[in-house]
Amino acid sequence: MPSRLLSICLIQEPRSLFLYDAVSTSEQSVLAAIYDGPIDIENFTSQPVILEKIPSTTSGDALPRAVQVNVGDLIVDALGSLTNLGEGVQYLPSGCDELACAQTFSGSGPVQMDQLVLHFKLLQGLQWADGSSLTAADSVYSYEVAQGLYSSTLPDRLSRTTSYTELDELTVEWVGVPGFFDGLYQMKFFSPLPRHAWANIPLTELRSAEASSKTPLGWGAYAIDEWVPGDHITLHANPLYFRASEGLPYFDNLVFRFVSDTREAQSAVLAGECDLVDPAGILETQAASLLQLRDEGRIFLVFQPASAWEVLQFDLSPLAEDRSAFFARREVRQALAMCIDRQALVDQLSAGRMQVADLYVPPEHPLYNPQARHYTFDQQAASELLVASGWVDADGDASTPRTAQGVTGIADGTSFTVQYLVADDEEHRVAAQMIQTDLMRCGIQVEMLPQPVESYLAAGPEGAVFGRQFDLAQYAWMTTVEPPCSLYLTNEIPGPYPEYPKAWGGVNAAGFSNPQYDQACLEALHSPPDSPQQVEKHAEAQAIFADDLPALPLYWHYRAIFGRPDMCGLSAPTATDSIFTDLELFNYGENCP
Repeated sequence: MPSRLLSICLIQEPRSLFLYDAVSTSEQSVLAAIYDGPIDIENFTSQPVILEKIPSTTSGDALPRAVQVNVGDLIVDALGSLTNLGEGVQYLPSGCDELACAQTFSGSGPVQMDQLVLHFKLLQGLQWADGSSLTAADSVYSYEVAQGLYSSTLPDRLSRTTSYTELDELTVEWVGVPGFFDGLYQMKFFSPLPRHAWANIPLTELRSAEASSKTPLGWGAYAIDEWVPGDHITLHANPLYFRASEGLPYFDNLVFRFVSDTREAQSAVLAGECDLVDPAGILETQAASLLQLRDEGRIFLVFQPASAWEVLQFDLSPLAEDRSAFFARREVRQALAMCIDRQALVDQLSAGRMQVADLYVPPEHPLYNPQARHYTFDQQAASELLVASGWVDADGDASTPRTAQGVTGIADGTSFTVQYLVADDEEHRVAAQMIQTDLMRCGIQVEMLPQPVESYLAAGPEGAVFGRQFDLAQYAWMTTVEPPCSLYLTNEIPGPYPEYPKAWGGVNAAGFSNPQYDQACLEALHSPPDSPQQVEKHAEAQAIFADDLPALPLYWHYRAIFGRPDMCGLSAPTATDSIFTDLELFNYGENCP
């Protein structure tokens, strides 16, 4: 039989395929071809791929272990911060998993705390594409590489790890820093790297060596043949793939072609030069034109929810004394939620394909709270709430902004005129202009300040958002398996150290602080996955967020995936970490079911 080829257009050429440098969507797409898993995220749920299962408390491979902690030892305190045990530090003693039973260290004597221990077991018979066995030692090697590369600035994944060791040929043990518990067990497994092939490459050269950054060895459905810069990456079906006995993958060869933009990708599909287009770089505003091509039978098209949500961020507590805290009162923030027609935004930007956002988790998330407050578009109710909050239409002219009358911290007569930071691109300009118009109808004058995202989202104190020197700002956050309630924790407020524990690395640009929210969120984050406490506390945190509204969620982004009209095998339209999670199942033509 003639060999079969799958051609995928990438709108952005990868810079590197080294595991710890490959962060862009295009890079992750190529890695999905050579690494199957090790754990996939489908619809915000972890699915083991090359592991027997995800550790859990019920199966006995995720358990707390009591350990003695001495003065000066590294711990995670009751508020989730990495610190050394010392006088005055709040900690969770052994057997305690909520703030109500936290204790304050007296400064003398050892204490008993719990540390999380996880066991991960690989499937038997896994092989690298060169025929070598894939073992637990390869996962430990990956941990050692990561630790060596990030020794000066350890990310949380490493800084909260006490040890990562091989128990036997298939099993690794992860041990956390005392006091550290979260629901992201899948993040504690380090994706294997081929120790046998890379051991002789100096750590300092792994990021640039051909074998590790251009043609890395994998265990997945395909293996890399060559990377021709500026043109393509070619791969062949891996005969040692652990699912090869199922007849997978369906193609003998795979090529990732590099194209300059969506227009070139679309032309390549219509000309039969590309079978599928990676969604990175496809503008959501192109939905209408893609729908027309689909309706004409010229392309395959599916819209897949993404895990990114667009947010209108309020600055509740500006650091600069000369800035007015227009959004300090939650009633004002609630008024804005009712003043902005978010459904109209969705309809305009994506032909209705986007989904209006109410919380920092979407409705399909297993930990979504459907009982949390929802704000409908009602400009009359918004105006009444603004008047009750001290923002009045003093001159009776609806075309001029409201002015303050008895607003705490703001001088009477101050005009409700604010600045709006937004990305300088088509989608965001359109959204901001619609929001600007809606707010003016409610008596709020908005000055749009379009600029590069990297400018206003730079770290504080220079960056306006995380330097807390703004009124309104629009940008996007990501949601994962664990709802990101931590974005609005008090200890995440950015500012000068030591008044602000995270210094300018904090992400709570709103300056929002609510002790009840903090407690609910922290207890949710400390809870085992799928436990009743995790469900209850995340629901509580979402309810508080929806009432206090430190930020207004606008809409959920989506991916537009298109290709040749007879394409099949793509997973159902759910939120996943990559559309190429099931790349081995992709097919087309008469071979489709």
